[in-house]
Amino acid sequence: MPNSMFALLGVAVALMLAPSPACAQTNPQAASSAAAIPRTGAGAGTNARRARHRNTLNRQRARATAEHARRAGAAPNR
Repeated sequence: MPNSMFALLGVAVALMLAPSPACAQTNPQAASSAAAIPRTGAGAGTNARRARHRNTLNRQRARATAEHARRAGAAPNR
């Protein structure tokens, strides 16, 4: 490879690794409203909210498993 090819490759890598302005926050109001939410402890919301979300996911997973078993013709899981 000629030296000019190495130089071009180096410039391309430098441009890829450079921080781009497109990654900057475009909506400063959204950032300030998100920062206004108080986070306590680990910061993932209340235990009741996490439990509801976990229960919803478990219910969806059970429904999908039952649907798969029904389509596959498997015996019910009892």
